[in-house]
Amino acid sequence: MTGPVQAPQDARGASPHREAVALVLAVAWVVVLGGAQGVSESRLVVVPWLALGPLAASLVLPWRRTAVVAVLSVVAVALLSLKVHDLATGLGVVRVLGSAALAGFAVFSASVRVQRERRIRAVTEIATVAQTAIQHPVPTQVAGLALASRYVSASADALVGGDLYDVVATEQGVRVIVGDVRGKGLPAVHTAAAVLSAFRHTAPLPAARLDDVARAVETAVLGRLGPEDFVTAVFCDVQPDGTLDVVLCGHPSPLRLAAGRAPEAVAEHRSPPLGLGLDVCVETSVLGEGERLLLFTDGLVEARDADGAFFDLSCHRDLLAPPASTTPETLEADLDRLLAAVRTHVGGVVTDDLALLLLQQAGVRVP
Repeated sequence: MTGPVQAPQDARGASPHREAVALVLAVAWVVVLGGAQGVSESRLVVVPWLALGPLAASLVLPWRRTAVVAVLSVVAVALLSLKVHDLATGLGVVRVLGSAALAGFAVFSASVRVQRERRIRAVTEIATVAQTAIQHPVPTQVAGLALASRYVSASADALVGGDLYDVVATEQGVRVIVGDVRGKGLPAVHTAAAVLSAFRHTAPLPAARLDDVARAVETAVLGRLGPEDFVTAVFCDVQPDGTLDVVLCGHPSPLRLAAGRAPEAVAEHRSPPLGLGLDVCVETSVLGEGERLLLFTDGLVEARDADGAFFDLSCHRDLLAPPASTTPETLEADLDRLLAAVRTHVGGVVTDDLALLLLQQAGVRVP
């Protein structure tokens, strides 16, 4: 199935290694500055700089470790004041109290930061569960088909967006949807959830033909769409004998992939997208032994490089060419290589949501 869903990086907190390094650096800062001032005969000049130790530690460390640095910095100030014989004077007291106040502020700041990070982690974990419930991981094998899927969200704060896919086993074989909701953000996620819910409810029904499924999904989402909103989608039925039925609703056509051949579109009739008045047509093809089917959203073919050139899938057909035999692991590895090529093409940052679904009969050998 797809790789594990991960929370956004900024919600995970610092790693133990990072905390250990930060603690060592903060302590070293206080010790080195205090020691240098201690062996110097000049007037006290490092006292304000000593406060940077606990303040910097509060940005990374929890409050207890920050408190260690804070106490160390206050002790250093007290010892330095004692060295110059003004600890009992007003100046020495003010110096130590000022250092203690800054150190206390650093500990308080670290405590507030940790509590905030815990709340963010809790919210992120809830969002992760909710978003995973919307976009289920696709099984690696369904009814004799090996499958691999990938979802790349263009938003750093989201795990899913307006792109969607799902696979359902039926009495006739396997039924697939890949779609793309116009727009971004929570409205797109809500619409994608409605599309997937309608598909999961309708697709397994024995009497539901592929065009019926498309119409049922459109009916389910019409009330959620604004005047300019729509959903592009492709619906596929893959039967055990390789018969392939396709319904296109304003979506890029799936590509049939075979060793030594250029990718080949398996459907041509383009109905308007869901929400704009369907004109569905079921097109029938055959997925031959050893051939693969790639379904994708336009984030793949519309990925641009720095010069504005689109990603040319035909130039990378060898990345997805069926090998001598297919397993779920080979499909996963090939999709990873394709995504790596896309990221290289766009300079490392994907600016549009991208969904990919690659399937092939499990265990077959290329003739």
